[in-house]
Amino acid sequence: MASLLRVVAVGCSGTLFSGAACAKLQSNRAVRSSGLRFFRTHQALGRCASPGVPYKQLTVGVPKEILQNERRVAISPAGVQALVKQGFNVIVESGAGEPSKFPDEHYSQAGAAIRDMKDVFGSDVVVKNPELMDMLSQKKATVLAMDQVPRVTIAQGYDALSSMANIAGYKAVVLAANSFGRFFTGQITAAGKVPPAKVLIIGGGVAGLAAAGSARSMGAIVRGFDTRAAALEQFKSLGAEPLEVDIRESGEGQGGYAKVMSKEFIEAEMKLFAKQCQDVDIIISTALIPGKRAPILITKQMVESMKDGSVVVDLAAEAGGNIETTVPGELSVYQGVTHIGYTDLPSRLPTQSSTLYSNNITKLMRAISPDKENFFIDVKDVFDYGTMDHVVRGSVVMHNGKNLFPAPPPNNVPVAAPPKTKSVQELEKEKAAQVSPFRATFTTAGAYTGGIATLLGLGLAAPNAAFTQIVTTFGLAGIVGYHTVWGVTPALHSPLMSVTNAISGLTAVGGLSLMGGGYSPTCTAETLAVLAAFISSVNIAGGFLVTQKMLDMFKRPTDPPEYNYLYLLPAGVFVGGYGAALQAGYNIEQMMYLGSGLCCVGALAGLSNQKTARLGNALGMIGVVGGVAATLGALKPSPELLAQMSAAMAVGGTAGLTIAKRIQITDLPQLVAAFHSLVGLAAVLTCVAEYMVEYPHFATDPAANLTKIVAYLGTYIGGITFSGSLVAYGKLQGMLNSAPLMLPARHALNASLMAASVGGMIPYMLDPSYTTGLTCLGSVSALSAVMGVTLTAAIGGADMPVVITVLNSYSGWALCAEGFLLNNNLLTIVGALIGSSGAILSYIMCVAMNRSLANVILGGYGTSSTGTGKPMEITGTHTEVNVDQTVDMIKEAQNIIITPGYGLCAAKAQYPIAELVKMLTEAGKDVRFGIHPVAGRMPGQLNVLLAEAGVPYDIVLEMEEINEDFPETDLTLVIGANDTVNSAAQEDPNSIIAGMPVLEVWKSKQVVVMKRSLGVGYAAVDNPIFYKPNTAMLLGDAKKTCDALQARVREGLVQQ
Repeated sequence: MASLLRVVAVGCSGTLFSGAACAKLQSNRAVRSSGLRFFRTHQALGRCASPGVPYKQLTVGVPKEILQNERRVAISPAGVQALVKQGFNVIVESGAGEPSKFPDEHYSQAGAAIRDMKDVFGSDVVVKNPELMDMLSQKKATVLAMDQVPRVTIAQGYDALSSMANIAGYKAVVLAANSFGRFFTGQITAAGKVPPAKVLIIGGGVAGLAAAGSARSMGAIVRGFDTRAAALEQFKSLGAEPLEVDIRESGEGQGGYAKVMSKEFIEAEMKLFAKQCQDVDIIISTALIPGKRAPILITKQMVESMKDGSVVVDLAAEAGGNIETTVPGELSVYQGVTHIGYTDLPSRLPTQSSTLYSNNITKLMRAISPDKENFFIDVKDVFDYGTMDHVVRGSVVMHNGKNLFPAPPPNNVPVAAPPKTKSVQELEKEKAAQVSPFRATFTTAGAYTGGIATLLGLGLAAPNAAFTQIVTTFGLAGIVGYHTVWGVTPALHSPLMSVTNAISGLTAVGGLSLMGGGYSPTCTAETLAVLAAFISSVNIAGGFLVTQKMLDMFKRPTDPPEYNYLYLLPAGVFVGGYGAALQAGYNIEQMMYLGSGLCCVGALAGLSNQKTARLGNALGMIGVVGGVAATLGALKPSPELLAQMSAAMAVGGTAGLTIAKRIQITDLPQLVAAFHSLVGLAAVLTCVAEYMVEYPHFATDPAANLTKIVAYLGTYIGGITFSGSLVAYGKLQGMLNSAPLMLPARHALNASLMAASVGGMIPYMLDPSYTTGLTCLGSVSALSAVMGVTLTAAIGGADMPVVITVLNSYSGWALCAEGFLLNNNLLTIVGALIGSSGAILSYIMCVAMNRSLANVILGGYGTSSTGTGKPMEITGTHTEVNVDQTVDMIKEAQNIIITPGYGLCAAKAQYPIAELVKMLTEAGKDVRFGIHPVAGRMPGQLNVLLAEAGVPYDIVLEMEEINEDFPETDLTLVIGANDTVNSAAQEDPNSIIAGMPVLEVWKSKQVVVMKRSLGVGYAAVDNPIFYKPNTAMLLGDAKKTCDALQARVREGLVQQ
């Protein structure tokens, strides 16, 4: 059996392989036949019998092209390097790459030998594009045709038609702009206004979309027409205006082409084109019908109606043309309209065309033979759609000299489900689901009615005026907190959570209020109180120091100097003035609480932007210090008790400062979770201590029942916060498995715990005995702690940002409970602020994942948009690049976006990336970062990490700010991110992340994904972007890879 392998390529060279025992081509003149028309896409691959021919015994020959106007070459130096790495020997004819700007030296450096024509055609592998079917049949060869590569997902990397069409679309716009007498973009100058050019693109295939993107980037008004709805959506995504006719008819066809439309539809579209011809300046047509003449879409009369100076580019000219007046292969003018009918547009960009075609052919050669040692093609007559067997068999036009064209149809071809006729019941259900204006207004009115009725009920149930006052304070503080937190910039969400952690340490006020004895506590209640004050002080000192450290990282070298020590002046006046008033006999504690509460509001409001962020932290400190001072002033403790209070807070504060100084920014989520647990524990201790202290007065106090209820609720919320935060800490620290713990019947278990907690209130409220009360409080503490564990353990590591924000909210409501319990306005105000902050951040996180809060907290699966069908099967081959190739891409790109994920945090790769960005910015490149709201393990963590490394905050943008910029981006570097850039969220309605907002990195011109492996992210969903033709994988450790990139880029800049 002959083992001949020959490639006849797309207007470029093909490849011929021959083993040692195989006959070689003798007729070199036949090989040099030039009777082919442009872009004939054939590839002939001959093989020996199984088990194949060792790669090292095969030689690839690349001769010079001689077809008129053909400037491309089949294999680029990069392709040579790939083949040599695979094991092939490569010979290149001297000067073969010169028309494509590939000198012989580049081929030599890539591992090829430079020889004359005779040596090349004596090779085992020859790359050329002549008609050799007869000769190959005589040699019992196996022939593959590049234009028959099936257009399926797995074959995207081998699709030479798409590669060349992409170039043709771009070149069409360049040629049109060269022939057009005006700017593409509009301008307003002192000499007058220049309107933008109007461009109509017919056909939304690869060439049409490439043309749309190019014309749009040049500033033109672009309109796109296609019979397929998906193509119109792609036009829209590129900023073009999609044009449609009134007739509803789908144009989806087979093999990436549109189908032939009905007579009525064609008449409608011709009317549309006639109208557009009178308005637009440039028309680019790309419509083709496989195996037939291209349809006439622009008639002679339409061309005559166009304005003088207009330009038409007919990319279908080789197939007869879409424009009636086109002269194929020539540049002509008819009635003042320039016609560009060239049929060799890819050859007019020979370097780019050769590079892409070389990639197509080398990827196919490496993919069709899975054996790593021997070259062998397995041709099957029975195969499934979208598999590698489909690609091989679809491409084979001859096997061992036998003509096999066309290929048999594959099995399991996906068929679009026909539109389902809706039943009467379904139509009635849809009608019922539509909300009428009356019903919508009625629902809103009902909500307000319920709120007002609740307030009236609270007023009727109020035991005294103090309760009504504190409810008023709570309501107003909640509204203020709601509007304040929404104003915080997403980049400062981490400092926001840190500062709320600090001011939540005002649970110390509850502990101080219940402390007693002398230098030490004298009873259980006083012991619990001193513990609450101690652990709250840890939060206060540690929280404010961590916040200050984070905010200092956002400072830029160009920022003006700051004199924040001057804020000691208002702090001194606030505390010193209160001390003086106290000595004079004034009781102004409530005004102090109001002032402290307003300072805490200012702490959150200050984080609305970078300029006032450090002022916000200072105001938070003033508020906490003022609140503690007012509490001590109201208590008027003895010197011994004051010493006990001071010691507890001093030791706790010292511990907090020590922890904050040692903490690394990458461990910030763990620290926040740990601090949340302290708030929860302090709330539990304070509530139990308050019950112990107030119990003797319950018989005579009219507000006793209120006190008992609030103590019970505060204990319950604090218990969940305490244990849930510890589990979150364990998962984030790696002490516990980050995977969700799916206990059997966990929902029933949680429901039982909730029922037991609620049921415990019955004996607690009915039985006035001290023992029953403490037993119930102890029981609810244990039950809530267990519930906190079961709830949090069932949540995976990917959802930790939501867990942290929910726990942050819980800590606020626990603080509110203390405020109600102690009738303290300060605790109520601060608790409402923190509760609102955590709730809003939780909402933002859930929206960013397209999930409900209940879905996350209960360990749910999928998003609110996830369908019920089978998820999309992702097939294909990925493209790997090394550091040198990535550096070349970086050097060639002008507009670069970096999208980091948690992998960057884990690898601590922010420092080399920051240095790389600095070098690229100094080199004149536009470099920015795109941050997803749930990237990292807490809101805003990546912003803080980048700030720590010295990245200016004004180039770090949120997802909503940067998503629309990806189509115009030359290169996107994805570093350690997966789920947040997963296109399945938009492409697969059955994916568990369906509908989740993601960074649309795949719309960039080139994407490099830096990961350890091709593995899934936390959501356990395969990522289709890994297999897209514009994506390359740079696999390895993020830190080492980023260090290598930084070093290579620096070397390149030094050499320049």
